[in-house]
Amino acid sequence: MNPHLLQRSSLLTGITSLLAILLAVTWTVSFFYFIQLHQLKVDSNISHHQLGSQISISLAKKQDAAAANQGQGNKSGNGNNNPSNSNDVHIVFSTDCSGYQHWQAIASYYSFRRAGHLGPITRIVSGCKPSQEEEIRTEFHKIQQNSNNHQLRLHFTPSFALGGKHYKYSNKPGGLYHWIMNHTTLEESVIALVDPDMISLRPMVPQLGEGMTPTSVTRDGYRDLVEYRDEHGKVLLLRQKHLPTLPSRVTKGVAAGQHFGIGGLWASSGTKNARKDFREFNLTMVCGSGSPCLNNVPLPPTTDGSASSNKKAYTTRELADENYAVGPVYIASTSDWMDLLPRWHTFTPRVHAQYPKLLAEMYAFTMAAADMQLTFALSSSYMVSDPGTMSTTEGWMWIDEYAEREPISIITREIEQRPVGNTLRSVCDGATSNSLPTKTLRRLEKYGYGNYHGSDAFPSADERGGGALPTVLHYCQNYKLANHTFAKRKMPHDFFRCNGEPLEFDVEALVKELDSIENDGGFSETQKKKQMRTGFMLCHLVPLMNMALIDYKLDVCGKH
Repeated sequence: MNPHLLQRSSLLTGITSLLAILLAVTWTVSFFYFIQLHQLKVDSNISHHQLGSQISISLAKKQDAAAANQGQGNKSGNGNNNPSNSNDVHIVFSTDCSGYQHWQAIASYYSFRRAGHLGPITRIVSGCKPSQEEEIRTEFHKIQQNSNNHQLRLHFTPSFALGGKHYKYSNKPGGLYHWIMNHTTLEESVIALVDPDMISLRPMVPQLGEGMTPTSVTRDGYRDLVEYRDEHGKVLLLRQKHLPTLPSRVTKGVAAGQHFGIGGLWASSGTKNARKDFREFNLTMVCGSGSPCLNNVPLPPTTDGSASSNKKAYTTRELADENYAVGPVYIASTSDWMDLLPRWHTFTPRVHAQYPKLLAEMYAFTMAAADMQLTFALSSSYMVSDPGTMSTTEGWMWIDEYAEREPISIITREIEQRPVGNTLRSVCDGATSNSLPTKTLRRLEKYGYGNYHGSDAFPSADERGGGALPTVLHYCQNYKLANHTFAKRKMPHDFFRCNGEPLEFDVEALVKELDSIENDGGFSETQKKKQMRTGFMLCHLVPLMNMALIDYKLDVCGKH
């Protein structure tokens, strides 16, 4: 072989090796800098038991206080549906300092306030420059001062982004851990973590199956679901029927959350049945040796002292699918959050090192929950998001019911006048630029939720029809119909300002398009359903944003 080619080949090999070493060093430095930020000394080969012993004394004291407070939580006995139960739930969400997440934070706060949530709402803000922090503090102080409402709170943290700003989603576990370790008083016994791009229709309450009766769904396409009704027959919760028994309420050792399809994917890590991203994934490098999050933990030595060749699967794929397939909304006791957060914060860079993708922090959350064996009661009804999904893990069944015929005695004048045969338009009928659709208002009135510009023309309580509603609308998709588009990345960052203009809204164009779709034989029933759901999101997100703008102007500007 040509000696020059040999020299060139050796040079390339050397350069490749050097780059690999530099990348390894860069990740190691980033990881230990990340750990230093939250002041935990963590060995990369730490065992499950060693991790527990390294949690600080101050955290243990906070846990004791939270556990004591847990027994003093809301026990009003006012029923699962009563919004007053939300006063014991502290809502938190994590953002950076960008204008993009700033308007989302304001919208989220006003939506929970309008929904009737009574507990505190804390925005955790990570990585601000001094000028950004001052600007946010000033604006939020105006909201608090002029509304005479101190529900809204702020907590600023350093940036916990991995690789500089490469992976900013690690701010969520890092920011929450910083908040809970530096929060001197937490009076609420339950904390609910939501995303900033969630807008609320219902208050967040700790009750789950308490006082409720499960009823199997008999509708085609939804027979794998079960609804939970209170003593008055009102439907409050929706979930898949194969899941473990629904606990009474969120308390120490009992958590709840939105059912996501990610839970069990990592539980098969390192096996031939694992998906591509997890075939080489090493759970031990994340959770530590002997952790309950593992799927192949060696058993203790035999009675004669010899090593056992058998292994125990603590977290099987089935166990993970039924208990850890969770995403925002996350709801747990304050005491459990104090146990969970140091793990989640520590596990996130470890997961990201092997799985450098968007959902790394979500997988880290589920692994942290499995590590402490904190199972989650999964529900479909905390949110709707993707109109195109046919999975029953989202609460779309309740929205699809809008298209069902109702007895004429409970139909309002507006709906009574719609063209015969048109039902898809029900998701928009009666909406205006700052008021929700008629059917939605009837549902909210029936359940006693919030202040949504209800009408005196509604039927009496006995006659009101309609089912339940999801707790939040998660607007992480793009929604387009009849020349209307709602996409969070296209929203003006200065939407909330004293001279701000409301979003444009033409309900007549939307209902006309839905009528056309319904009467078009070229659309399948599934396609019609997807378009109706898109209409639902548009006819709720736009009015809710405009209502939040009205509230903002009243608080900050003293005007509509």
